[in-house]
Amino acid sequence: MAAGTCIVTVHGIGFQQPPQDGRPGYADGLHENLRAVLGERLGDDPERAGGGPVYVRSEVDGSRLDGLARLRDGRPLAAPGSVAHVALVYSPSEPLAPRAGSVADALARAVLSHARYDSVPGLTRMLVADIAALLSERNRQRATSSLRPRTDMPLPCHHRLGPKLLHRGADGAPAGPLSTLRALEDDIATYVARNDLRERVRGFVEEALLAVASRSDVDAIVVNAHSQGTVICWDVLCRLPFATSPDLCARLRTFVTAGSPIRKYVDVFAWGELVGEMAALQRTSFSWRNFWDPHDPVADPLNPPAGWRPGTPPTTPGETEGLLLARDPAGGAARHMAVSDVSVDNVADSSGGGLQAHDYWNNTKQFIPGLVAALG
Repeated sequence: MAAGTCIVTVHGIGFQQPPQDGRPGYADGLHENLRAVLGERLGDDPERAGGGPVYVRSEVDGSRLDGLARLRDGRPLAAPGSVAHVALVYSPSEPLAPRAGSVADALARAVLSHARYDSVPGLTRMLVADIAALLSERNRQRATSSLRPRTDMPLPCHHRLGPKLLHRGADGAPAGPLSTLRALEDDIATYVARNDLRERVRGFVEEALLAVASRSDVDAIVVNAHSQGTVICWDVLCRLPFATSPDLCARLRTFVTAGSPIRKYVDVFAWGELVGEMAALQRTSFSWRNFWDPHDPVADPLNPPAGWRPGTPPTTPGETEGLLLARDPAGGAARHMAVSDVSVDNVADSSGGGLQAHDYWNNTKQFIPGLVAALG
């Protein structure tokens, strides 16, 4: 069988809705937007009626082996010669709820470290601009947002007024900007403050990427991550054995991030700026493309130096500067990890609701062509 390209899609944990009871999975809309450009070049899951991406869960009936079996047992991911699309779903056997104090812990860290990201006046200006962008959202009825909180497991509402304020769509699922913001809050607070869950999610994504890379029908991998999913994938890529596995190093072609909070993690949560094992990718044709909307409260450009502040023009860092640094294993010197930032306007060019400035997958004018270009 001829080897081809595989897109591996990862969203934030709270948005990884699998197909269920006739409801589409979280990556189905993205898949159809890609099909509009790629046509028959984009493959469908051969085992799924109606087509769409291959959904791979972290567990099936509590078994991790059964969850990853689709990637390991040789069954085809798509028709020969077509681009395969795999969407990862973290489906734990325990609730995803942030434990007591998780939100407070994340907030306390942000308060103590916010000056590394921006000043209080700067944060205030950014908040006003974000609210203005939220109020100017349009085209909500043209498509379903890719930012719909998952309904396959209970997610808590910490806010007393939550049940009254959080909007639900016609199907009863959470919808609208407030529901999206609440789900994003849960994603960040859980990932920052719960090391047990963070390690399990990292382990699942790591195993899935290694399983895809070991398949004989895949010779190129494009990791496509959105929102909190960009942090998960970044954490995983930083520790994959690229330096000791030339084959793995050659297969990972592009890392596509959209609406990424990585800069906030580095500055506000002291996540660390070194990219670890990704340093080996600088010697290959690997590229990192980061799509961001200046009105998106989650996203930032990732290429400007660490001293960049929101609201100022992005600048190109020097060789030894930058937000993200790769350490030379021979000499030990840290050098800038280049990221190609692409500014987009989701409020103008995306559709659907649920915090439109953060909805990149429905931006068929800018993001979708950019993702297609990453396939080569």
